[in-house]
Amino acid sequence: MVRFHRFVLTIAVLALIAVPAWAAFIRGQVRYEDGRFADRIVIRLRSDKIAFQDERTADSQGKFDFDGIPPSTYHLTIEGQGIRPYESVIDITVSKMSYEQITLKFSKDRNAVVPPEGPGATVGADIPPAARKEYDEGQKAANEKKDADAAIKHYRKAIQLYSKYSEAYLAMGLLYLDLGKFDDAQPALQAANDITPTAPGGYFALGTMFNAQKKYDEAEKALTKGLELKADVAQGQYELAKTYWATGKWQDAEPHAQKAVAIEPTMAPPHVLLGNIALRKQDPLGAVKEFQEYLRLDPKGPMASGVSQMIQKIEAGQKK
Repeated sequence: MVRFHRFVLTIAVLALIAVPAWAAFIRGQVRYEDGRFADRIVIRLRSDKIAFQDERTADSQGKFDFDGIPPSTYHLTIEGQGIRPYESVIDITVSKMSYEQITLKFSKDRNAVVPPEGPGATVGADIPPAARKEYDEGQKAANEKKDADAAIKHYRKAIQLYSKYSEAYLAMGLLYLDLGKFDDAQPALQAANDITPTAPGGYFALGTMFNAQKKYDEAEKALTKGLELKADVAQGQYELAKTYWATGKWQDAEPHAQKAVAIEPTMAPPHVLLGNIALRKQDPLGAVKEFQEYLRLDPKGPMASGVSQMIQKIEAGQKK
């Protein structure tokens, strides 16, 4: 029976490592048309394709972020007293990253909007319009034209025009990551982190890349930093669980895989890892339950065939 368990585990691990998953990010800044920051305004994000819905409240400088979300097409909406409703469609299925500069128009009753005084009322240094245009062109090339080379050229141009453009570095790094060009991805992602060390997205991306390269010590450091900044990112929790699993620390992997599932109940891959952990705990029935949950959530997923075979082997072993 022990030999059988090891055989099943080997199949599971190979399937697990072979399937990379990149998290996506949408960040932005909201202003009123007179230039003042729209702080404390609520930004809503939904995707009908993946049954996703969430909201954020802009900070004192009108900034917001949706980090660690699945790559998809999203609808971003803003409504409030004294402003015209705002809506945009954001496709990040390819680029995995979007930075939105949003200007809210006043309604006829503009007196209903009373922007706050203090730091939030002071307009900070803007990204140069030419740089922002290049970044937007890069996003369009990546998402609409599916032209990675053109997107990267635009991102590089944006960075030439504004050397502290962390969103352009991050977008470029994520695109290189998708292309498997790790040597190009790493410096771009590290630059994004250096410029904006309080943003978790670059750390999660680096951790995912290091996992793919089997540089597990570096992956652990990057992912732990990202989760310190933002713990409720399912992909980050799952990636760290994979790091611990790959280094034989399955007891440390388990709570992170469980957190990933708790944060994002529709996320299928962590259930394969939890199934593997159940086998390590000599709990074949628990393993079957986790594997079946993976198949329920993603019946045509990249690990579906291997998971189905594992269930059959476990059930056959139980009958002996």
